[in-house]
Amino acid sequence: MASEGRALIGASRNRAVGARNARRALLVAAAFAAAAFADEVTETYRDPTFHATVSNVLVVGIHPDSNVRGMFENSVVRALRAAGATGDSSLARMGSTQEVAADTVVAAARRAEADAVLITRVVDVQTQNPDATTTFADYFSAYASYQDPLPVLATHTVRVRSDLYVLASGTRVWGAESTGFEKQNLFGVIDGIAKAVTAQLRADGLIQSPR
Repeated sequence: MASEGRALIGASRNRAVGARNARRALLVAAAFAAAAFADEVTETYRDPTFHATVSNVLVVGIHPDSNVRGMFENSVVRALRAAGATGDSSLARMGSTQEVAADTVVAAARRAEADAVLITRVVDVQTQNPDATTTFADYFSAYASYQDPLPVLATHTVRVRSDLYVLASGTRVWGAESTGFEKQNLFGVIDGIAKAVTAQLRADGLIQSPR
């Protein structure tokens, strides 16, 4: 009887551990699914008289840190090329010391032989759990060793505004606000928003899909 009791207790413990691990796995899977689909683009303006497409876009990221600006612009350029258009970084054309102003951007666009300029600036940043010091690696280390409770991660929700101008007329033909939700690092913010903005430009018919 004693051995049967120990066996039942052991089996019960194993089921409890298995259930807890299953719940954790579901929570982590849900977190990844939410991160994958969280980026959102809300179109706020589209010129109803503009029916053409653009093919060569000068990308301008408004940010005081030239490294962040370069990362964002290069990410958008890669996304544009993957979508079938051509893109160029304004930082590469203008350098980090030149002021980002209307005349300098137009001059850079002409040097790049661009037909449009995409300007993006940060509108709002909200940080969840700002005092957390845990890294993503720490989180999964704790998860792997069955520590309970799991450590807390700081995440950032960033909202940006993007506007597309046609170089020939200088008019704005498209504008959108994009939000990257609960990202753990800068790359997640930049990569998500760059891909979301480019996908929206293609969906709205501003750039042609690759054939």
